[in-house]
Amino acid sequence: MLNALKTIALKDLLLTTGGASKRSQQLAYNNHDASIVSHREGTPMGELTPHEEILYLRRQLAKLNRRVLNIEISNEQRLQREKIVYCLGLAYFVLKAVFWLNRN
Repeated sequence: MLNALKTIALKDLLLTTGGASKRSQQLAYNNHDASIVSHREGTPMGELTPHEEILYLRRQLAKLNRRVLNIEISNEQRLQREKIVYCLGLAYFVLKAVFWLNRN
């Protein structure tokens, strides 16, 4: 059972890190599968006191908030670019239509 978990964690680690890095080779020879899983996921192993758990969850929440804020900012920028491109494209085709109608 432990060997199966170790090989699954190792395969996941090798797939996500490219497989040829020195760090993944060093982890492949580590006998503690818990250290591989904790290194990959970034979660603390072992029992935490409620205070430590709250601090850990607050840090995770702050990280998630930063990621969501970055996604929202990039989404707003993308929407602004789309509006500008749409207006420019519409103006181009309106001008083409006007020039075409004036030519005839």
